[in-house]
Amino acid sequence: MSDEPDSISEPDLDWAREKYKAERDKRANSRSRNTYQTPGGGIAINLRDTYAPRIERAERTEEVDVVVIGAGFAGLIVAIEMKKRGIGPIRILDTAGDFGGVWYWNRYPGAQCDVESYIYLPYLEETGYIPKEKYSHQPEILEHAQRLGQHFGLYEEALFHTEVKDVRWSDDTRWTVTTDRGDRIQSNFVVIAGGGQDQPRLPDLPGLDEFKGDIFHSCRWNYECTGGSHSGDCDKLEGKRVAVVGTGASAVQLVPYIAPSTEHLYVLQRTPVVVGERLNKPTDPAWANALKPGWQDRRMLNYSTLVLGGHQDEDLVDDGWTHATAELASVYGGEKGGDATSPEEAAEAAERADLRYMEKLRARIDQVVIKDEAAELLKPWYRYFCKRPTFNDLYLPAFNHDHVELIDVSGSAGLERLTAHGFVVDGVEYPADMMIFASGFASDLSERKGYELAGRDGVTLREHWKDGARSLHGALIHGFPNLFLMGTVHVGLTINYTEMMLRQGHHIARTIELMREKGFEEIEATAEAEDAYVEEIVAAREADVEFHASCTPGYFNNEGMPTQRGKGLTDAVYAGGLFAWRDMVAAWREEQDFAGADLR
Repeated sequence: MSDEPDSISEPDLDWAREKYKAERDKRANSRSRNTYQTPGGGIAINLRDTYAPRIERAERTEEVDVVVIGAGFAGLIVAIEMKKRGIGPIRILDTAGDFGGVWYWNRYPGAQCDVESYIYLPYLEETGYIPKEKYSHQPEILEHAQRLGQHFGLYEEALFHTEVKDVRWSDDTRWTVTTDRGDRIQSNFVVIAGGGQDQPRLPDLPGLDEFKGDIFHSCRWNYECTGGSHSGDCDKLEGKRVAVVGTGASAVQLVPYIAPSTEHLYVLQRTPVVVGERLNKPTDPAWANALKPGWQDRRMLNYSTLVLGGHQDEDLVDDGWTHATAELASVYGGEKGGDATSPEEAAEAAERADLRYMEKLRARIDQVVIKDEAAELLKPWYRYFCKRPTFNDLYLPAFNHDHVELIDVSGSAGLERLTAHGFVVDGVEYPADMMIFASGFASDLSERKGYELAGRDGVTLREHWKDGARSLHGALIHGFPNLFLMGTVHVGLTINYTEMMLRQGHHIARTIELMREKGFEEIEATAEAEDAYVEEIVAAREADVEFHASCTPGYFNNEGMPTQRGKGLTDAVYAGGLFAWRDMVAAWREEQDFAGADLR
């Protein structure tokens, strides 16, 4: 029997605040809140590439114009934008065996993008490709990454199965990049384009080495153990007891695909996730044939304008993201308070709108999930944007099967340890033949990259960022000449990450092109400009601290510690959103003559 109010039309705000606080505090005190291994820290799970054979080659000693570290969409986009401007030669390095990044590594059953394919897959018009469905699955996305590599001639530029070991600046030779293949590559510029969803984050659990069954992370899916394919039919799971640890986006997608094959499936949940409707559908040929030149850019612009709280006469994408932001206004901006007359009234109006929307989502769980206990555990008790929402039509119904068991690990003990033949939660041992960790990814650059990056005078990026990320516009760093970043830190964000990457890639390529037109070969943020930009980031985000502090622990709020400087404040995104960031850096390049940067 639920203890929530009967009415969802006018929910009790005070009751909800107390409920949210109780659920947050329970998870904040959980043992599992912030206990993760870091790459190279004794991980018991094999992270090798099993998807493509490693091809032996001779070591390289060469000089290039640009080294791009990362061969996912970020690396592809920045390389394409540079090639369009005649910048090169370019060398692309990646530990994977092909282009694709997150979509190379994440091949678990059911893997799919939660952003519409017509705006997520870049350069569709240039390559002449139309996606098969509104929301593409992993195999099609990987194929498109490979298509970009072929179309733009990037395979000749790439060195795969190559791990960067050291990136070091010298005033005489600029950047030198060394790799595990013995390569020594000197370069004028380096672009860090490694993604955020390819380096697994693993719980720091006792017993990882004791477990006798199969164990792996979702982004290193072991089909030798499970059988089947992306489409499911995991025949080797028949008769087995399988545990999935985590209920984020990966678990939401894979659980319904493996559940039918298992004898018993445990799903270990610390925090329930928001699950909206997916409503995927095949591409309409008549719609595709009627598209006019420039359609993808217009669609991207329409979508990001709406999800960033702006107005458009028509919602071209018309999906869960645009519906949610239409009801809530965006966390990035927009008219949150409607006719409210004060900031306090506007904040309360937004909170009430959020609560009404969350009540509808929780009511959907009651409608779909027939097991009362599971339904209650699956309800997310926090505000909509506390965690990244998911959209799936198969996840919730999976818990209607008797052999699918949801286990709450949000208590003080949480998931305590692994044993030889299972796992222990709150003192109870559960037998398991396989442990699958869908536990997320390394969340910051210094944790992800796994190599040393040293700038002027040998100062490392780890040292420079010891109190949090520091940059100018999320692109340049003081003390690191000719180094460019791509990612979410300090840039304007939108739900469609590839549009953000397109804006960043254009900015980086245009910056190099323009500085050379002016006769310069080196660019570096000044200390003063970097300080001022970081303070702007912090000042804008301090207003959000109260909101993030009210949220359940997760990577959005530094596991429940949003006020810790350097995590959640200095590491934040640019508060103005994607379009404001785009306009700011364009003016900086084209009109302000690189103000705040030293050029040599």
